[in-house]
Amino acid sequence: MKASNYYALRCAVVEAFWDAVAGEKLTLGQAAGRCLVEFTSELAGHGRDALVVLSVVLSRLARYEPTALRRFGPELKRMQEISEKPGCWRGLDASEKARMREDVRLALEKGAV
Repeated sequence: MKASNYYALRCAVVEAFWDAVAGEKLTLGQAAGRCLVEFTSELAGHGRDALVVLSVVLSRLARYEPTALRRFGPELKRMQEISEKPGCWRGLDASEKARMREDVRLALEKGAV
C-alpha cells in the first residue's frame, strides 16, 4: 500500500463500520465482524493493509464498546504481531504513523492483550 492510500483505506473502513451501525442497525460488535468480512482481501496478508483494517475496527470497539473486544482476542493478537513488524510502518508519513499507532495502542490497552 502506498503511503497516500493509508487515509483512503482508513476512511473506507470507518465508513463501512458506521454504515453497518447506522444503516443496518447492527451492534458495534456485529459491525466489527461485518468489516472483517468486507475487508477480507486486505486482511489476507500480514502487512500494512491488514494492520490498518484491524487497528481501525478494533479501536472503534475500544473507544465505544470496550467489552465487545473480548470476542476479538485472535484479531487483537494478530494486530499486535503485525504492528511489531517494522515494514508495516515504512512509507507512512508522521501523521499517518501517529494515527495508526494511537489506534493500535488504544485497542491493545482496552483489549488487555
